[in-house]
Amino acid sequence: MRTQPRAFAFSRYWRLRRRPNSLPLDWRPVASTQGTTRYTRFREWLLVLNACGIPHQTIQLSGREYIYVPALLENNALIELGAFVKESTSPAPQPPPLPVYPHAFLVALALLPSILWHGWRVGWWHTPLWLPAAETWNAAGILDAVRVRVFNEWYRTVTALTLHASLTHLCGNVAFGSIFLTLLARLTGIGRALWLTLLGGALGNGLTVLLRPRPVLSLGFSTALFASIGAVSGYMACQQQGRRKAMLPVAAAAALLAMLGTEGDNTDYAAHLAGLGCGLVLGAFEAWRVRNNRAGLGQWWAGAATALIVAVAWWRAFSAIGG
Repeated sequence: MRTQPRAFAFSRYWRLRRRPNSLPLDWRPVASTQGTTRYTRFREWLLVLNACGIPHQTIQLSGREYIYVPALLENNALIELGAFVKESTSPAPQPPPLPVYPHAFLVALALLPSILWHGWRVGWWHTPLWLPAAETWNAAGILDAVRVRVFNEWYRTVTALTLHASLTHLCGNVAFGSIFLTLLARLTGIGRALWLTLLGGALGNGLTVLLRPRPVLSLGFSTALFASIGAVSGYMACQQQGRRKAMLPVAAAAALLAMLGTEGDNTDYAAHLAGLGCGLVLGAFEAWRVRNNRAGLGQWWAGAATALIVAVAWWRAFSAIGG
């Protein structure tokens, strides 16, 4: 029963013998580099004591640094240092996860009218009587940079998305469009996905018209396809914590652009890049809007607005033919 008090007395006597003469006898050690593997953490403890107004001194013994404080302030120092360690080691609060929408695969049905439209244009089946002659559709709706700039036919940025040069071109856009539209619809909902895809594709076409120095003819859904890829990447990037993690979805989008958007002799690289860039901005804005509860078009309204814009754009194109 007496061994413990003697051992405690001996250890206390040893510590007193090792105490530097420059310190008063009533000062106590509260921290040392022995308790942490980071020297910067030791310096942070000094800043905490300075901020709390607790007098302290650092002493070096046997190659280690110690922090001493007056005995009356020992408890306060330990409480402040403990609170600092707990706060600095606790995980940062994570933002609430963004919603995931079910039945997103149904968005692929929105691409079926493009197959019907292409079949009417190439003569697979009879064109309805209330529509102009199918051979005029290509000239009326193709993205002609000269006509857009000179005659302000900006509706072509939308109509060109519904035209395809061949069956292979159509099938490729429908197949890949179904995949990435479904991914986007899982994040934003079906109506919002269609709205963001059409808006990104039209903005991408408009951007290529403004930035191109030479006249170019362009058509196809691929600009909107890469806008959907960019929207998925921008939306996911806003869900990540830290700049490095946020760059991963953007890098994946760039890799998809390199793999899918640079093949073929008549590939419009500028339109693909513009569509991807516009999609990134729209996707990031959509994530910010949802996270901050900002108002936006509902799913049904967004889907209806998408269909209405396409219909109005083609009505303008057919009206130009009649005029």
